[in-house]
Amino acid sequence: MTESTHASLHELLEHGQSYWLDNLSRRMIRDGELERRVGQEGLRGVTSNPAIFRSAISGGDAYDEQIEHLVRSGRSLMETYEELACSDLQDACDILRPVYDESAGRDGYVSLEVSPHLIHDTEGSLEEARRLWARVDRPNLYIKIPGTPAGAPAVEQLIYEGISVNVTLLFSLSAYEEVARAYIRGLRRRLDEGEPVDGVTSVASFFLSRIDVLVDELLGHRIGISDTSDGASFGPRAEDLLGQAAIASAKLAYASFERLFSGPEWEPLAAAGAGVQRLLWASTSTKNPTYNDVMYVEPLIGPETVNTMPESTIAAFADHGAVRPGSIRDGAEQASRTLADLEDLGIDLKSVHQRLIDEGAKKFIVPFDALLDGLARKRFDVLGDDIASEEYELGDMSGSVDSTLSAMSAARFVRRLFAGDTSLWTRSDETARLIRERLGWLDLSVLQETMDAARTLADSLGQENVGHAVILGMGGSSLTAAVAARVFGRAPDAPELHVLDDTSPEAITDLESRIELERTVFLVASKSGTTLETLSLYRYFYSRVEQAGVESPGNRFIGLTDAGTLLEIEARQKSFRQTFETPEAVGGRFSALTSFGLVPMALLGADLDAVCYHAQAMLTSCGPDGSANLSPGVKLGAALAYLSDRGYRHVTLLASESLAAFPLWIEQLLAESTGKGGQGLIPVVSDPALDMRRPKSGRVIVTTELAGDRSVQARLEALSSAGCPVIRLIIPSLEAIGGEFIRWQIATATAGALLGINPFDEPDVRASQENTRRLLETISEGKLPDEPAATRQGGLSGYLRSDAPWSSSLSNGTLDALLSDFLSLARPENYVGILAYFPPTAERLAALDRLRRAIARLGPVTTLAQGPRYLHSTGQLHKGGPDTGVFLMLTADPSARIPVPGAEYGFGELHRAQALGDYEALLEADRPILRINLGWYITEALDRLAATIG
Repeated sequence: MTESTHASLHELLEHGQSYWLDNLSRRMIRDGELERRVGQEGLRGVTSNPAIFRSAISGGDAYDEQIEHLVRSGRSLMETYEELACSDLQDACDILRPVYDESAGRDGYVSLEVSPHLIHDTEGSLEEARRLWARVDRPNLYIKIPGTPAGAPAVEQLIYEGISVNVTLLFSLSAYEEVARAYIRGLRRRLDEGEPVDGVTSVASFFLSRIDVLVDELLGHRIGISDTSDGASFGPRAEDLLGQAAIASAKLAYASFERLFSGPEWEPLAAAGAGVQRLLWASTSTKNPTYNDVMYVEPLIGPETVNTMPESTIAAFADHGAVRPGSIRDGAEQASRTLADLEDLGIDLKSVHQRLIDEGAKKFIVPFDALLDGLARKRFDVLGDDIASEEYELGDMSGSVDSTLSAMSAARFVRRLFAGDTSLWTRSDETARLIRERLGWLDLSVLQETMDAARTLADSLGQENVGHAVILGMGGSSLTAAVAARVFGRAPDAPELHVLDDTSPEAITDLESRIELERTVFLVASKSGTTLETLSLYRYFYSRVEQAGVESPGNRFIGLTDAGTLLEIEARQKSFRQTFETPEAVGGRFSALTSFGLVPMALLGADLDAVCYHAQAMLTSCGPDGSANLSPGVKLGAALAYLSDRGYRHVTLLASESLAAFPLWIEQLLAESTGKGGQGLIPVVSDPALDMRRPKSGRVIVTTELAGDRSVQARLEALSSAGCPVIRLIIPSLEAIGGEFIRWQIATATAGALLGINPFDEPDVRASQENTRRLLETISEGKLPDEPAATRQGGLSGYLRSDAPWSSSLSNGTLDALLSDFLSLARPENYVGILAYFPPTAERLAALDRLRRAIARLGPVTTLAQGPRYLHSTGQLHKGGPDTGVFLMLTADPSARIPVPGAEYGFGELHRAQALGDYEALLEADRPILRINLGWYITEALDRLAATIG
């Protein structure tokens, strides 16, 4: 641009109009271009928007160093974007500060937009505007607020608070007048309260070329149409109105501006030093190549106006533009006729304006989302091997899953999930209220406080030479601890961690044989504080500690429960050593990263900082700012839901040897969250039949692998060749399991939403519990009532409800025949659920594997659930999930009688009542179930059953 071409740009200022640049990048800041334009070419301001920032950030490596720093410091995508943008805005504001000072605050501004997703959100816009204003901390910053019905009250409030505003996306006279009045109201409120009004300003950005693009399109449908039979027309002609709507709208807006900012309403504000809200012409590049390339500059010059131009328009105007002083006031009457003529032709300008707002929002939202997605990809590149990775091998279903994710992005699924939008799962107000009370797991802000308290406890126990820590709990209250014990092991000098989630006398006596009561602490874990099994075990061991003569027995107990529960009250009365109050808004199965998981990990000596780093990193990766396909948790949940809808319900979970316990936690989460209403994902854990190298109906394989460990690779190759979809989740370290807790929780919530399931309740769990309590109330002389066996053979007894509709075709002969007929009810699409009510020794587990393999040869998938612990995990799925389960319940005779303190029954009766209670609950749910009592010799009996099946 030569010196002579600068004249017209400088001349604009002489006639009351400032020109601003509609572009900003770090390159132009750093290489001196922006400073040169300000100093030599008369540039008076800069605007930015998401499209501009996307182009700047993706256009080179200028931002990479800062991005890496922000990513490694754990910033979210939105925080990263804001830091990048605010850094540029601060530098640009500093370059333009001399203009601001010289013009007494009239010019020299740089504009920064709130998220375009807030276009209809007044409170959200206010919150973000305040944050950005404080972060940039420059007086010559404009916060851009859209001129929508929701934006106008935000404009008034921000002006009142002393925050300068650039009002954007104005297309109509009525919208402009509303935001002008909002500006005046905000100033008046300041003046009424004695606040200065000379330091806060505003511009109202009227978008021009977009008006003509849309109106011309509508006029095109009407060109050549006359309103008389001989072809003559006495009304307006469409072709005469092409390219006229935007200029006409701008001229009428300026007439309103002169009226609003004069007269008795405005004069007191002006006398106090207030500046007018200048009109800013935006979208001034000519979109139609047949039109004059400076058509949105030359006719719109006038006092108290701004023209924001892209570089191409600046160059064109500098080259051949003509300065026509006061041109904005010319032709006001013709402008009114133009808009009236458009209405006469059937063009509804109100509808046009609404469509322009919607399209304008989209033009900002699309690049903004693309910008955040680009930052998400850069984040993955920066973290590389430090975070989990994933591989999806879904065959010809990959494209459909991608389409599902795209649709979810369009519906803002991730943003709504993290905002706690309960409409993802329900339309019922009451259910929505209950769901809102279960979404606390999306907030990890309390992690540090819990970690610190857990480590303090671990240190104090170490100083006292405590050798054992026993978790007394069921389901979500104990599963994370059980997983942690097997995944992390224990550090030197850490206590040995035991998990007791079994009420059988054998399990209790086995635990007692492995601990020293005088060197043991007991963690009583129950979110509700009323769990029957947990409280029974607590009372037993409290009495045992008392009997051992331990001074202050309550000091050997630690409570993990919600505030105000019966357990919390008991803990205070018995002077427990410590009670960790668990978050009320986090359900039990979503509580891995609360004290239920963190306290046991701390006692083991696990690296809590690393575990929680990976949890936070996964939460950041999952949202809420990125698209669904870039959220590891949402993507997993969407894939599982899509596959389930197409018959792939059996989610077979594999893991590296060092992570072998982790699928047990996933099993509980999936089964209890999705198994209801006749739907649900069916988790399959430790399936011994996978090496049979035959396709299994409806299987999807999901692995959790430790990087570098190929222990599951051979099994995967066989399954892939059999046509099973495979999803591989690969984590960089054992501590990265913290992130997998988050991934799977988000995946489960996502799958529930897509399958039409509320994943946060457990409607079918109470049936077994109520049956158990009822049975315990019927104990007579220490015995439970029992139904007669349908058949007995070789010391084994079979129990079958003969009045069940599915039992009419079954044999009433030998147990072998009954078992064979019963298993024939399972078709290949079914699963056989083995419900084992006896403690799982290594020998028994091996025998159960042999039994599962024998059943698998018949065709169905098998699952294994250990009672009574499964009542708090897969029990919901069995009764409320898909009607494809065929259940084989295996019970045994108790080996000893141990009383439950304060109860008329012992643990043997409790254990048996739980089995019989669930047996009845399954019958009530019309599930096929055969119970076989194995007697005392459990391993031998299991092998006999396997041999019978063949």
